[in-house]
Amino acid sequence: MTEKIRFPCELSLLCGLLLVAFAVCLFIQSGYGVTVISSIPLTVSYAFPALDFGTWNIVYQLVLVCMCLAVTRKPDAGYAFSIIVTLLFGIFLNFMKSAMSGLPRSTELDLLYIVVAHVLLFFGVSFFMRCYLPLLPVDLFIRDVVITFKIRYRLVKTAFDLTCIAISAAVCLLCLGEIVDLGAGTLVSAFITGYFVTFITTRVYDKIFEFVPATRMAKRLLSADAPCRKAANDSRLRLENRSDSLRFS
Repeated sequence: MTEKIRFPCELSLLCGLLLVAFAVCLFIQSGYGVTVISSIPLTVSYAFPALDFGTWNIVYQLVLVCMCLAVTRKPDAGYAFSIIVTLLFGIFLNFMKSAMSGLPRSTELDLLYIVVAHVLLFFGVSFFMRCYLPLLPVDLFIRDVVITFKIRYRLVKTAFDLTCIAISAAVCLLCLGEIVDLGAGTLVSAFITGYFVTFITTRVYDKIFEFVPATRMAKRLLSADAPCRKAANDSRLRLENRSDSLRFS
């Protein structure tokens, strides 16, 4: 059996942040919509431009931290760490959105942008799910619901995404009078992200990498989050034991 590559959890988290931030901005640049997780802060930034996209993303994620606490009813240091991750993500979003504003546009390039954006999103979210560190609140909320209520990740992810799209559309219609940046790419990502994230985490990352902490802080956070990691691993094993004909159903 091939020995797995040891991959630092901290690096996995950083890779997830960078890939997802890049994917979000590439979605916007393509003209086919925005990623579902950023649809609410983006549409709100159009409706209330006093704050920019990255700042509204931070506000949105902080609201989700409160929702996480409502779901688990177990406040801990992990949520504080998640807020730090949120601040970094907001900074990355503003920087990359500005950097990509000058990308060339054409029908062919826009299609390329949206395809690449989806691939980056799948791998980025998969890094989040396997870093085992406190995540962006949006991913932490989904994971906590999966673990607390023992519902399959794909189902929770899809339901959450569709709810985000509905809220974003309502904000657009009520405040702007039209649908803005909610396109075909947004809808496609809502239905397929959960499937591909599950596939990549269980069929690719788990077979190639062993995710381990490299710093004392990460080790402490992992120790505090041990019940969540055990539940996540149990969910992974159940998926792996399913027959191929029923895989991810």
